[in-house]
Amino acid sequence: MRDGTRAAGLVEALGLACAPELVAIVGGGGKSSLMFALARSLPGRVVMTTTTRIFAAQLSRAAAVCTLADENWEERLDAFDSSLLVVGGTEGDRAVGVPPELPAEILAHPGVDWVVVEADGSRMLPVKAPAPHEPVIPDETSLLIPVVGIDALSRPIREVAHRPERVSTITGLASEETLTPEALAALLTSSQGGLKDAPQAARVAVLINKVESSSQREAARRVAHCILREPRVERVAIGALRGRLSSEWEICSL
Repeated sequence: MRDGTRAAGLVEALGLACAPELVAIVGGGGKSSLMFALARSLPGRVVMTTTTRIFAAQLSRAAAVCTLADENWEERLDAFDSSLLVVGGTEGDRAVGVPPELPAEILAHPGVDWVVVEADGSRMLPVKAPAPHEPVIPDETSLLIPVVGIDALSRPIREVAHRPERVSTITGLASEETLTPEALAALLTSSQGGLKDAPQAARVAVLINKVESSSQREAARRVAHCILREPRVERVAIGALRGRLSSEWEICSL
């Protein structure tokens, strides 16, 4: 194993030490919650965006919002306070994404310290395996964060997974079976799962979300133990983005 665990806040747990940084979030089980949590926690000025789609209702969670359809939207990059959400526009109940090259262009804007991109969709399920066209990760990503909810271990794959047939292909488990910690780790570190299309230069930190009870923490540690066999993953953060434990994160790393 690598060296054990220690406690930290969210920013430290994910290894976000110095700006500028382009962070891309993939997987399931709390991507949007993580994006907004980072916007609140990171020092400096943070731009949030998506290269896929998010629910339009999520726009109300942002301190400031603009769309690429807004006239002179780039001027907003000079005027916002601590965080800004940039989306391509809205279509019905969804906010559509921006082109994958735009997040790096935004990060290059003077005064922008961090860009956090939701680069995947999961239909609010705790785990997923991406389709061929997913995820949409900017090439310039410096930190990739695959996210999973520990409740992915609680019910059969067909009930907890987005694209369950792909999860079954990667793990070798039938859709009626329940993921084991070992199978979940294999999914998160697969080149067809959590590491699909990971930019070669990007660091990788896995976040295991919704961990609140002692039994969930023990299961999450088993998952982390297996994940850390993959050399590309530098750390695993274990905790909960919501609830009374939302400020307490456990780091498993080298």
